[in-house]
Amino acid sequence: MNAALSLQRAMRDALLADAPLAALLGGAHVFDEAPRGARPPFVSFEQIETRDWSTADAKAHEHFVQLQVATAERGRTQAQAICDRIETVLDRGDLVLDGHALVNLRLVFWSVARNRNEQTFGAQLRFRAATEPL
Repeated sequence: MNAALSLQRAMRDALLADAPLAALLGGAHVFDEAPRGARPPFVSFEQIETRDWSTADAKAHEHFVQLQVATAERGRTQAQAICDRIETVLDRGDLVLDGHALVNLRLVFWSVARNRNEQTFGAQLRFRAATEPL
């Protein structure tokens, strides 16, 4: 299996398995791509950038995964709480990937801001991961 896809599946599974995050989202609202008409709050995978991270004798990949948080709130509180929970679940997580080993997974940053042309707030989180094939 592709390393980026395997990483995304493992990250999504970990987020879906977390009861406190599900409570913040009002259910299992973690999507590869948010379905049309999806009502906030929810989390979606926005972008995954993969780079070759191989050495002379070993194949490896470096991944940058961007998550998007959508809320229906007029303040930052809900977006911040969701980001905090996502960090708790994924940062330095011990995820099992299909066909690959996760070397590390770290939160690089999160940003909470008002959505353009709206009164609601959302957030972006960016993770960096390194993987090696099994």
